[in-house]
Amino acid sequence: MRRLPPQTVAILSLLAAALCAIPAVRYGLAHNWLPTLLWGAVAVWFAVDGIRALGWSRNR
Repeated sequence: MRRLPPQTVAILSLLAAALCAIPAVRYGLAHNWLPTLLWGAVAVWFAVDGIRALGWSRNR
């Protein structure tokens, strides 16, 4: 089974982080804190994954 290149994983992860940050901000502006925390945690998780994938591409 082939793996995706680290650059592709990084781009997709950072895109997913941006897409998850949008509802987090919107819920935050509406003062709905539980969905804000959930969407924000997922956005941070994807952002960290994207940054780690960039590190993999630099170490090769």
